[in-house]
Formats: sequence, C-alpha cells, structure tokens
Amino acid sequence: MRSTAVVVACVLLAGCGDGPLGAAEGAASAPADAPADVATGPDYAGDFDLVGTEPFWAGKVREGAITLDRMEGGAVSLSNPGVRIDGEQGVWDAEQPGEAGAEGHRLVFRLTPQPCSDGMSDRVFSHAAEVWLDGTSFKGCAARTEDLARQGRP
Repeated sequence: MRSTAVVVACVLLAGCGDGPLGAAEGAASAPADAPADVATGPDYAGDFDLVGTEPFWAGKVREGAITLDRMEGGAVSLSNPGVRIDGEQGVWDAEQPGEAGAEGHRLVFRLTPQPCSDGMSDRVFSHAAEVWLDGTSFKGCAARTEDLARQGRP
C-alpha cells in the first residue's frame, strides 16, 4: 500500500511542468517575464511654481495645498486634491463649497510639459500652465520648484 502511494505521488509530480501550474501542452517553456523597461506616465510629484502676466499672478502646488495669488483679487488656497494624469498633462482640481456667509471656490491647475516663456523675463519653464478660478482663466508657465532653485531663480 505504501509503495502504491509513493508511485502515485511520483506520477503526479512528474506531470507538473516548469511553471507553478505546469507548462501548457505544446509549450516549450513557461511564459516570459514582463519587460523591465515598461514606460510609465509623466511625473508630477513634488512642488511646482506657476507664474503668469497680464494680469500678474502666481501659483503654487505644495503637498498640503494649491494656491493662486493674484495682484488684484488676493490669494485663494485650497487643499491639494492630488494630481490626476490626463494624457501627458497633470491636473489638480480643488473645490471648496461656500459656507454660511462665505464664498466657495473651485481652483484648477493644468500643466502641460513643453518649453514656456513668461514673456517678461529670460526664464524658460518646463511646463505651460492653465489656471481656472471660479470660471476665470489664466495662462502662464510652470516648473518644479527645485528646478527653478537650481537655475538661481526664486
């Protein structure tokens, strides 16, 4: 009886192929691993600074908040909702409903990777920027804060 069990176990083990579930009938070997150089999407991690002219404005993407500061109209800062990738673009879309006696806001930053000049300085930014605040749009440029610092720019 014991020898029968050993024989059955050997037959069952012999039927297993190279892979965990055995090789498919007629297959030369187990499936290949996925290629290591699989392309990933664009990287929008970290801080970004945005600028625009006519009218002058500045924006910031930080871990805790996205902020738009307008020379005329003051600053609006909303909790950073995280970036959403739309093709090659990075989009931050934050909304704060109004409370009793306070106005709500919707602030959207959309960055597109392409060289951009603000038209007023010699700076070249890595991204074009579009900003929407409560239905008003602004166009400008953006770059990672660390890249601007490397260029000696505030």
